[in-house]
Amino acid sequence: MLAWPEKTIYEGVASVASDRPDRTAVVFRGTDWSYAELLEESRALAHGLADLGVSAGDVVAVWLGNRPEWIVSQLATSFLGAAMVAVNTRYRTHELEYMLTDSVASVLVTEESLLGRNYHEMLETAVPELATQSPDSFAPGSIPALEGVVSLDSPSNLSALRGYESVLETGRDRLGGERRNDGRNSLEPASDPTAPAAIFYTSGTTSDPKGCLQSNRSLLNHSAHVADHLGVTDEDVGVATLPFCGIWGYNTLFSHLATGATLVAKTHFDPEATLELVDEYDATALTGLGVMFERLLEHESFARSRVGTIERGVVGFVSKGFDEALFERIEETFGFPVVQPYGLSEANSQIFVGDPADSMSRRKRVGGPPIHPAIDATIVDPETREELPTGEEGELALRGYLLADGYLGNPEATAEAFDESGWFYTGDLCTMDDDGYVYYRSRLDDALRTRGFLVAPREIAATVEEHPAVRSCEVVGAPHPRHGEVPVAFVVAADDRGFNVSAADLESFLDDRVADYKVPAAFEFVDEFPTTEGPNGEKVQKTLLRDRVQDRFTE
Repeated sequence: MLAWPEKTIYEGVASVASDRPDRTAVVFRGTDWSYAELLEESRALAHGLADLGVSAGDVVAVWLGNRPEWIVSQLATSFLGAAMVAVNTRYRTHELEYMLTDSVASVLVTEESLLGRNYHEMLETAVPELATQSPDSFAPGSIPALEGVVSLDSPSNLSALRGYESVLETGRDRLGGERRNDGRNSLEPASDPTAPAAIFYTSGTTSDPKGCLQSNRSLLNHSAHVADHLGVTDEDVGVATLPFCGIWGYNTLFSHLATGATLVAKTHFDPEATLELVDEYDATALTGLGVMFERLLEHESFARSRVGTIERGVVGFVSKGFDEALFERIEETFGFPVVQPYGLSEANSQIFVGDPADSMSRRKRVGGPPIHPAIDATIVDPETREELPTGEEGELALRGYLLADGYLGNPEATAEAFDESGWFYTGDLCTMDDDGYVYYRSRLDDALRTRGFLVAPREIAATVEEHPAVRSCEVVGAPHPRHGEVPVAFVVAADDRGFNVSAADLESFLDDRVADYKVPAAFEFVDEFPTTEGPNGEKVQKTLLRDRVQDRFTE
């Protein structure tokens, strides 16, 4: 049963606020925002955006770091029945231009700069009209759908930007119009839970990013179910380490707001600042990437006493590969049972998450039980899409409330991934055990079909990384005239560990550890892997690695 089957995100958070209006919802830079204050500002912003022409069915892009105004923008767009595009804070000019154009956003809410990236400068390059026009006569030709840009900071040379505070003031004036009877009546909140609430773009490591249309019902309910699975209550205080613009950070954010908990926001992850916030606010929940926890542990001011209040959290290792020693170190030092999540933009994050009560050996695998019984899952043959027996590797298919409503403006990609029976085919190689636990292996695009066997490259890479002379490894497939495809390993050596290693050494190391068809046909030693920025940090560009070996065995 869904927690809020007939409510929008705005209505869901408003119902929490009605029960505990004075409870602190968000803390930012030493200032507490109560649930009542968060709702009041979101209503004002909604009316201000409406004055700019935003209405139900429209799209508003938000390019902000983790801060209250990001949350207010999402609540305001939900109030209006509009959808919010979550723009990655690390994007550059070309990526921003692509997202604004593809999403047909009519308004952008942003700030001057973040993480050394000057957003105003990038905006001027993408939309030069911002420097030559006024807000009231803004008519861009570069991105035709864009009708206005709202910035938290006063622009220096972008004359067409509107100030966030001025838009709020307009909204407050409109809210007060009904009381003054001057014709500027306030609006009623939208009430369609099936309407798109947010658009999350895929990482685009193998093709152009696609916008995933997530509904109010999907996002609100899934976030509440995440909280229930992890045991988050209105007594909890979490620290935001993950960016709100990514689906994992988004679900973590609203898992707190959907339960009346408090979230301490930081524009971006910083180990010292995170330790200070955990310590100062007696935080009980902390979720993030394995590399984030590693940076906390290795920081010069880290002490167990500074994180002793943490009781729960989720740690993700997929982007950089599982590190067993780090997993054990996090659990031993922080003192809470570490669980790993599985998720993706098309179906929310944290769909399958380890049960904190499970054994460590089980929790070391990516995934776990479904966080809610309304989630349907099955493993199918990637080619025939017929269901496979329990325990066999295949493509994960999902069905239920948590799915996106397809890809924005891309009916071909939607038809390929979503079938008429409501199943979404994830493109991920997974297994399911007798208890219904789902465990992630790799992307199907990454999976190899060699000598008739389907092989997860991450399994091979993880075994290579067990060698003391190896720091990290990535495995891709290369065409082979006899075997169809064979694994090739790219290896970053751990030169600081006092070992030397060769391809022959690694072949010998793997001989008694994996089946012969899993032993890489070649090893390449590199200084680093090519990467691209994702919402939760860097991701290895497997496509570039594959390009390097496409002709290795065919010439």
